[in-house]
Amino acid sequence: MFPDDINSTEYLEALQNALDGPIVRHEIMSTPEYMKIYSAVKHYQDYACVEPPAMTTMCCNRRLYNWLISYMTKNIRDIKDKALVLSGPALLDFYITQWEYFQTTHMLIGRLFFSVDQQWIERQCKQDPNYTCISSTLIQLWYFYLFRRLTTHVMSNVISLVDAERSGRAIDSTLITRLYKAYVELKPEGIAKCNAEFRERLGAYICYYENPYINAAVSYIDTKTHSLRTPEHMREYIQVLSELFIQEDERSERYLRSNSLAPMRNKLNERFLRSEIGCIYQMADLMFATGNDNNGLCTIYALLSRFDNSNVLQQFLDKFVAQAKKTITQNCPEIQASTDGGKVVFAKAAVIYLSDTLNAHLDMIATLFCNNSSFTKELRHVFAAAVNTDEMHSRLGVTPARLAAEFCNIVLKNSKTRSDDLGSDLTQTAELMLHKAMDVLHASHDKGLFFKFYQLHLTRRLLDNTSMSLDLEKTAIAMIYKTVMMSVKRHGNKKGSDLEYTLECAASQNSSEAKQMITDIIVGAENSRNYTDQVSQAGFDVDFKVLHGKTWTSVNSNQDAKVVLPSQLLKVCDDYAKRYSAQHSSRQFNWLWAYSKATVQLKFPKSKGRYAQIGYTLVLNPYQVSILNLFTDPSLYDGDVVLTPQQICANIDIDANIAASELVTLTNAHILQYAPDKTGICINQTFDSKQRYIDLSRIKPAQHKKEEATLDNRDSKFRKECIMTDISGILKKKECMGHRALFNAVKKSRENFFMLTISDFKESISKLIDKGIIERDEDDHAVYKYCPV
Repeated sequence: MFPDDINSTEYLEALQNALDGPIVRHEIMSTPEYMKIYSAVKHYQDYACVEPPAMTTMCCNRRLYNWLISYMTKNIRDIKDKALVLSGPALLDFYITQWEYFQTTHMLIGRLFFSVDQQWIERQCKQDPNYTCISSTLIQLWYFYLFRRLTTHVMSNVISLVDAERSGRAIDSTLITRLYKAYVELKPEGIAKCNAEFRERLGAYICYYENPYINAAVSYIDTKTHSLRTPEHMREYIQVLSELFIQEDERSERYLRSNSLAPMRNKLNERFLRSEIGCIYQMADLMFATGNDNNGLCTIYALLSRFDNSNVLQQFLDKFVAQAKKTITQNCPEIQASTDGGKVVFAKAAVIYLSDTLNAHLDMIATLFCNNSSFTKELRHVFAAAVNTDEMHSRLGVTPARLAAEFCNIVLKNSKTRSDDLGSDLTQTAELMLHKAMDVLHASHDKGLFFKFYQLHLTRRLLDNTSMSLDLEKTAIAMIYKTVMMSVKRHGNKKGSDLEYTLECAASQNSSEAKQMITDIIVGAENSRNYTDQVSQAGFDVDFKVLHGKTWTSVNSNQDAKVVLPSQLLKVCDDYAKRYSAQHSSRQFNWLWAYSKATVQLKFPKSKGRYAQIGYTLVLNPYQVSILNLFTDPSLYDGDVVLTPQQICANIDIDANIAASELVTLTNAHILQYAPDKTGICINQTFDSKQRYIDLSRIKPAQHKKEEATLDNRDSKFRKECIMTDISGILKKKECMGHRALFNAVKKSRENFFMLTISDFKESISKLIDKGIIERDEDDHAVYKYCPV
């Protein structure tokens, strides 16, 4: 009970006794008890100034305020005295518990003495800055009389516990976590070092917890690595330092606030990495050169990634891509050229090596360098630059785009009809091999040339029936389109770029044309089934393909080449032509004899081979069928027939050059042979072969060479037109420019589409000068100027 005399000392003693329960003994206060204390405080304020001897309101509130401060100061000092005799986990647990009690007390006092704050302290604060509200005053009491005098003792015990954990002993880590959170919650007002406007006003936590913790970590790591900070022990130093950093980073995430991790990392970097950065780079150079220490490279990357300064990691990236470029350029297998009708035989090893090298470095980035996007982007840029250099061009003998087209042709060809096999499991690995070709295509700068040669090879595969499968052809077309479109998006910096639009259109056109070509083959096969019975009765097995002229642009029509077909075959062809013309009267129908072929079953009378009784299956083109028919048709000749090349040309009305080429094919296959007296050619009655199925119908190398030369000429003309356009456009803007600068500007503008050569550049300059579009400077002939019309 509170005495009646409010001004007496007993009244405040009664108030103290009432507060001792929840504040000193930490008893739970009931609502009636709370209301009794609150009413006593309010009653003291209301009547102290009117009861005799009367006190002014100011004196009343000051007396109550001073009493409260004295009461709380005594309690806080008692807590401090108890804490000083404790150590280890007991000390931390005691401090945390008392802080939690204090927060409850702080809230309780704030509510009970709310009227004092509202009626008196607010006015006093305006007149005297030394006065603060009761809530802030209590926090300052805790800070000055307990925290500042106890924090060194507390932190020494925290560091001792962390050191015990470092040595492998088990500790209660929750104590340290709860302690640092208690430090974070302490924010005394009016203390400059605690209320600095940075990192959410965490001055007390930063000064008294974060800094000692970081300094202790630095001291610990320094003790462990001091003897290793020499050049001869640098590899071991890097490894040990990385392990210690990993451990401290994991520990810091538990024992430090999230925004303390960066200061911790920066302090460790400056102390242990900054001064050794040169030696670390040298060690990285050695590891890249030997290529047998991936763990070391991973460690160095992890250490350098700790720096906020991107230039530190950029130097490591430069060393990585430089080594990658060196590996790509120097170790790429050279294309071994051999003459096959003048055609270069491309080594598949080059594409496989380039793709495997790229993917090996990408795997290294994913495994060792945390799949760093900057590393991946720079590697692809360096790979493209290395593949498109003049040095690589000379090693390959062709551009990367054409090499990719040739490799696709190798993969997509049926393994039974291809001498250059990729292995017995080609069917399962075909798509994987196509992905390797796509890696090279993506890096190449002349994708337009790839489209042309790919379509040329696709035409041959479809017409010769040498494609592995039409489904695989469709897959390849989808891969090509996706690869080119990814390249357009990656290089696209300017919206609506003409060159990108051209490349995108070329990709779309190539994809649609290739799909139409495959559709033509499928439709042709369905139409051919309608004629199976009639063809079989005539002794032939013929497959009709209807090619749309606008799609099959690489097919040479050979309109002037004529031939007199055997009567049975001629009847079938005429019947098919009439039926097709009746269904499509608006279309012009032409036979492409150079691309046609027929399957013929033939027995040789005197053959003693394993297939002598059942005969051989010959796949022949119409010219070969007509020539062979002269020697096998009993209605034309009886017995052994011997004909001269001139007689053969006269009988079937065939061009002499075509006849000579086909006779070479048939005699090399030993189906025909020269008569003993060398006067003519006859059939080989004793023909023998280990293979029953013999295909002689494929397009001749000379025809291939002619088609490829046509593509080369078209591509060269297109490039020179682009170069002249760029030269005139650049000089029109710049008015004049030196030879080297102009060359580099044109090269840069076309780097994503084809490789600029010095010969093409000089030829384009000469043409523009002859046309009067540009001219040389009179004083310096190495400078060009634009001539306005």
